[in-house]
Amino acid sequence: MTVSVCIPTFNSSRYLRACVDSVLRQTCQDFELVVSDCASTDDTCDIIRSYSDPRIRLFCPDRCLGMAFNLNHAAAQARGNYVKILCHDDMIEPTCLEKQVSTLDRNPALTMVTSGLRYVDANGQTLRLFIWLPEETILSTADAVAGTLVYGNVLGPPSATLLRRESLIKAGPFSDQFPQVMDLDLWLRVLALGPISYLPEPLCRFRLHPEATTERLRNTGVIRDDLRRITETMLGLVMPTRMVRRVAWGRVAGSFLKQAMAGLRSGYVRWPLAAIGQAFRIDPALAGLVLLQMLFRTGVLGITVADGTMLQVCRGQGRVGRPWAN
Repeated sequence: MTVSVCIPTFNSSRYLRACVDSVLRQTCQDFELVVSDCASTDDTCDIIRSYSDPRIRLFCPDRCLGMAFNLNHAAAQARGNYVKILCHDDMIEPTCLEKQVSTLDRNPALTMVTSGLRYVDANGQTLRLFIWLPEETILSTADAVAGTLVYGNVLGPPSATLLRRESLIKAGPFSDQFPQVMDLDLWLRVLALGPISYLPEPLCRFRLHPEATTERLRNTGVIRDDLRRITETMLGLVMPTRMVRRVAWGRVAGSFLKQAMAGLRSGYVRWPLAAIGQAFRIDPALAGLVLLQMLFRTGVLGITVADGTMLQVCRGQGRVGRPWAN
């Protein structure tokens, strides 16, 4: 078997059928579809049982210890050479598996492949595209860190990726120590095993909606703390210059401020004010944030990789470029 598509679910009935159908429509049909349900109280399991396709396997663990547990439980059932973790509210384009499998087959040194994204709303309508690099590119840890420090998780969510099962086993598991960025945490560990490939074509439809995990965590302060800790991890993997470090912390400060504003709009007061204070402690006078927005996000300056791990500022976008969104 070539691919195991693993869908962790929890009260996922609203978007699940569209997700499953996107898998069944793949041009690459050599796959199994593994669904691990986390004690849903809606008709999630009934939806899965309504399909007669023998490639679909449903697992209902005796207990559920959270999102990381369910992700790992789903992946543990995989029997294919490659594994795609597909979030229940996302979809993949019909040629997604075919093109990502082909990429890994052509280059045995690759540990993972990821792609551009199509953001869609709750009704599946396109909101925008997110394409980081204009052509297929093989990325090292330093390349991925350089892009992520400035632009966020450019490697994408689980639904955009396909991993070798052996890479997932060696690098895993997903860790609940990073509730909001557990995917990026794992991608960094996968990169330690070998390079990954980026495909610019948007092969995944990432759904943005009010019930999404990100929206729920935003009102708890989890997001900003995860960003702070994962940034510390990434800076420890490379050798950044002083300006690169300042810009990296400017992005974290900006995220703190963005989350604080969302909290204030939702009626919270205490933790948003604390987040604003933290932003200024991380990036005094918000100098790094100003540099980020005025010079790096506009492409006037970029970050390039030297000697494998050294991150330096350069004129223009540098090797790792900057995302194109429309």
